[in-house]
Amino acid sequence: MDNEAVAAVLKDVQQFWLKWRDRVPKRESEQWDVLIGEANVIKERYGTHLVRKWEGPIPTMEEEPVAAPIVNWFVDELEARERAAYGKREIHG
Repeated sequence: MDNEAVAAVLKDVQQFWLKWRDRVPKRESEQWDVLIGEANVIKERYGTHLVRKWEGPIPTMEEEPVAAPIVNWFVDELEARERAAYGKREIHG
């Protein structure tokens, strides 16, 4: 990826974060489905690459969306906030 492609990923993820960070919907809601759909669009937009996965004694190579690690981190944070907001568990970190 060149610098412009990396900047585009970061810009999309930042816009996603700014949109959802202070208004996390309940997981059972239609808005949660919208949130996850937007995350999936970002992951699909930038294609895939091969990554090494350790499943068992031998590593394997699998395709993974290029933006998956950063998008998934933000989705994990939103899930933690959803649990905290609706009394399921404290925010981690």
